[in-house]
Amino acid sequence: MVINQIIKDIANIEYSLWVVNTYAAGIQQPNGRYITKYFPMSPFVIENMLLRHGSMGCYQQGYKTNRIKWICFDFDCKDKKNPNVYGLYKNCILPFTNMLDELEIKYLTEFSGRRGIHVWIIFKTVFEKKLGYRIVCELEKKCQILSEIKDNEEWELDRFPATDTSRGNIVGKQVKFPLSCHVAGERSYIFQGEFQKKEDTESEVFLNAQLGIMKAYMPNEITEVVRKLNIDTTYAETTKLKYRKYWLQGNIDVTSDQVINILSETKVFREIFQRMQQGNSLHQDWLVILGTLYLCDADAVLVTDVFRRFPNYDERKTFSNIEKLGKSYFPATFGYLYRIYGITLEENIDPEETGLHYLLRRCGVEPNILQQIENTNEKKTIYDISITAKKEKNYLKENDEVADVYIWNQLCNLKNYDFRFYEDLIKDIEEGKRIQFTPKNFKIFSRIESEEKTRKLVALSAKERIITTNLALRLCDLINESWKSFSYHISYTSNKYIFYHWYSSWRRYLDYIHVFMDVPFMDNYEVFYIDLKGFYDHIDFLAVLRSFEDVLDKKARNIFVFLTEYNDKLMKKIQNGDRIGVPQGPAYARIIAEMFLDKLLNSVLKKFDQEKIYVYRYVDDMVFFCRPDFDSRMLFDELMSFFPLVGLPVNLNKSKYYGKICDLSGNEKVQILHTDSFNYDLIENDYTGYLLEEEKKSKLKEYLTENPFNVGSLGYIFGKYTISEAQIWCLQNCRTEILSACEGRGSNYRKFYEFLFQNEKYIKIILDNHELKLIPLKSLNFSNFIHTLYYAVQDRTISPPIFERIKEEYLKKILDIELKKNDCIIVKALLLVDAEVANEKS
Repeated sequence: MVINQIIKDIANIEYSLWVVNTYAAGIQQPNGRYITKYFPMSPFVIENMLLRHGSMGCYQQGYKTNRIKWICFDFDCKDKKNPNVYGLYKNCILPFTNMLDELEIKYLTEFSGRRGIHVWIIFKTVFEKKLGYRIVCELEKKCQILSEIKDNEEWELDRFPATDTSRGNIVGKQVKFPLSCHVAGERSYIFQGEFQKKEDTESEVFLNAQLGIMKAYMPNEITEVVRKLNIDTTYAETTKLKYRKYWLQGNIDVTSDQVINILSETKVFREIFQRMQQGNSLHQDWLVILGTLYLCDADAVLVTDVFRRFPNYDERKTFSNIEKLGKSYFPATFGYLYRIYGITLEENIDPEETGLHYLLRRCGVEPNILQQIENTNEKKTIYDISITAKKEKNYLKENDEVADVYIWNQLCNLKNYDFRFYEDLIKDIEEGKRIQFTPKNFKIFSRIESEEKTRKLVALSAKERIITTNLALRLCDLINESWKSFSYHISYTSNKYIFYHWYSSWRRYLDYIHVFMDVPFMDNYEVFYIDLKGFYDHIDFLAVLRSFEDVLDKKARNIFVFLTEYNDKLMKKIQNGDRIGVPQGPAYARIIAEMFLDKLLNSVLKKFDQEKIYVYRYVDDMVFFCRPDFDSRMLFDELMSFFPLVGLPVNLNKSKYYGKICDLSGNEKVQILHTDSFNYDLIENDYTGYLLEEEKKSKLKEYLTENPFNVGSLGYIFGKYTISEAQIWCLQNCRTEILSACEGRGSNYRKFYEFLFQNEKYIKIILDNHELKLIPLKSLNFSNFIHTLYYAVQDRTISPPIFERIKEEYLKKILDIELKKNDCIIVKALLLVDAEVANEKS
């Protein structure tokens, strides 16, 4: 429909003009009040607000920053029953807008739909809230009515910003979006010239006129407005940054503005900076800029100040992340960047050049220096064997069921001649040479998931981890493969990690589901959920190869064939001759599984109108939201019959067609949002800010103290950002339950023991009460206890006296008991460690 397209276009423009905070919005409740909801703000949400006649507040300042991009004067009639809006326009708005016209400051006037008029002044770039407040004050001085209105009995005025500080304010104040429909009023709208009440606010003519006004509006240059108002910005941060110069490699000086302008000559960086300027950047935008600019100057000051130019800048967080991640990310080639952003490469752009190389070349850096950084790009993180080894070390610690010490030591002891051997082997594989490569020295761990279900997890040897992971990364690069799920996304530009961290990926997955579940404008959408049964166990690697056959060149096909043959041999050894399935654990298997499911899902979705379908997938955990004018039941039935046909059985106990969101029961919402297993409400993070003591007590009561404890939540509770009160509560009330548990992920126990070994108070209590004997000796719990203890001693994160007590009071007593062979070796090794040596080095 034409009207729907107009509304979509309006939503996109409103988003670009008004939105700075991409984390939150004020959602109007039935009683007219607005409450803050945290979710990924997007044009899609605004579009649905407009379609459903809803009302939503737009927060003025960037999340936890002091930056804004618009100021607003909100004029109201005090008489709520019989507001004289025409009088308000004549006596207040007209004198003010006449002054703005004289100053040539561009503005928008908007009838609020009830008893007021907003005057918006929007800017091209973000700037400090303090400066915005000074602009408001200067305009008040120049327009007498603004200073007199506070004593007026008929009119009133709210200003945004109302103060010059954002201290202690996470989201700032909000003004409702234009074209919102207040529950106690009509649809608001923008008007030009003299105010006239409109009655046809749903017609195509009206909406088209609104779109035209917004399209024609040109935001102000902050420097021009400051000049016109004679505001002194000598000490303003934005001014200092604009002219500060940096010395690039080769002694070339450049300002942060010049860097942005040069990189913006390319479409991909132009769009990245536009998103950052509007305050709606993607997570990968930040990493792309970091990787591109980190190497520009010795102290990474340039990249810091480029970030500082944009909204949502958080100084503490940015410094911390740059220090933590700066050396871990490489500049990306344009070929890679244009692919991941889905943009067509311009004719004048070299796909093999990086943004860093482009910037330095355009700045006139000498050719010999350019040559030194020519091969510094994401290709190195994919193809370099030594980097793959580094990534596998992190993958072992983060993802393996047991962070096996023996495999860790293998990875740590690799030499250059090992890497050369692996490189030669991979070269032979790429050339299609027949190689005898038999899986060996792999380890199998059994995870008890319930009384009825045990899952086998596989840990490959150091050699096989590196070779299979490196080949899988090369394969994805050669066929330009990426997938639309939130799980196991390859972090191509990182020289430290294979995938983006699951913790943030799972968070993003839930955030997008929350958009539909929490925002009332979405409650007419229909939802269904599909879960596959034993997904990894039923993947036919040969079928995966065949499904990609048409996009494989010779080298890619040789890699795929090798991985297929390797996987067949491995699975036959694990499953007594059955080749079907991929092992759970190895990175190559994660990659192949994601590629396959994405391919299968797209083959079905392309038969339908994909503009009406929103799919959110984490591995085989799939949630579908469909527009009300789409037959979602037909899609559900199609998928339910399709997956078994390709060898992937559906979990009938979990898969369900729910229907409209507004008809969901409380339990059904819990299932879709996974709040029955965990949510992120026990975390102090970028969304919540610092929690007050009462808030912490309330959340503890809601999620821990009044619910049965679940060992499966250990990984979250003992995660990095969880409130310490939750961790202490678990140690006080649930430690014996945790110590005696057998079920659940090994990584959950590992998180618990990493925390415990650094918490002297509670490990002492456990030792005093002889509670270590509760740990089942042939369980994943014990394996992670003993391997994590080894790392704690090696890394000196456990106090020597505590370690000495564990040796004397526990390890020596279990030595004569039959343990798993691998665990027994670690116990004996720990008994040989001298605690005094660790004490001297700590």
